[in-house]
Amino acid sequence: MPLDSVLLPLLIKVVAAALVVVIASIASEKAGPFVGGVISALPVSTGPAYVLLAMEHDDRFIADSALSSLVTNGAMILFLAALVRIAPRFGVGATVLLSSALWIAIAVALRSAGDWTLAGALLVNLAAYGIAYGLVRTFRPGQAPLPKGGPRWYDIPARAALVGLLVAAVTTLSHVIGPRATGVAAVYPIALTCLTVILHPRMGGETVAAAMRSALLTNPAIGLAMLAAHLMAEPFGRAVALTAALLVSLAWAGALLIWRARRMRRAVQAG
Repeated sequence: MPLDSVLLPLLIKVVAAALVVVIASIASEKAGPFVGGVISALPVSTGPAYVLLAMEHDDRFIADSALSSLVTNGAMILFLAALVRIAPRFGVGATVLLSSALWIAIAVALRSAGDWTLAGALLVNLAAYGIAYGLVRTFRPGQAPLPKGGPRWYDIPARAALVGLLVAAVTTLSHVIGPRATGVAAVYPIALTCLTVILHPRMGGETVAAAMRSALLTNPAIGLAMLAAHLMAEPFGRAVALTAALLVSLAWAGALLIWRARRMRRAVQAG
């Protein structure tokens, strides 16, 4: 088989997925902590990864991977809550290392727990939301400072490289590691990690914490998307399932933005 027939499709996949996440992360940085957190918490890296997986695997593989991703979303919830508490207290390096280590530890523990049912996956998410609420309920975001200078020349290439590595690894290794491990890898919080790396040095840990708090409010969009993909992949086909997953996630984010806008409007009227 010619090398181009292997490398060219993979390169197209990586570039396409990286472009999606780069656009989302730039929009996040420009729009402010709340909107930025909402955008970055959407499945902007998970979605392309699943589309590419659907091109190479059958409906059952996508259904099993989505269930695994739903379980691993528990690690994502606690990752976001940890960032809210860690980011204002540590520098960018320690923030990324500590939060990533926590995600990996929880994801591995969940993966090692054995076979998961849908009921078990939902219970994991509910328990994680309960813990996260206890961790972040006292956090009140302050006034976001102005950026500490313009974007650095390597910001966009670094974001693209991180996302490209994730997508390349997930799509290539999926043939070896199987649907469960693929589902875990597909939901690694690469977009949120990129946002942390970009915002922390320029706008500080408080801004990162505010963005991650809004991302935590958006996180049910990912859980609902994975639930839809798991339930619909086999009876309706993976194309329909992933379309429904996208619509569900966008509907949740849209409702959250409308709620935020109305809340701010009431605050202005009351003031």
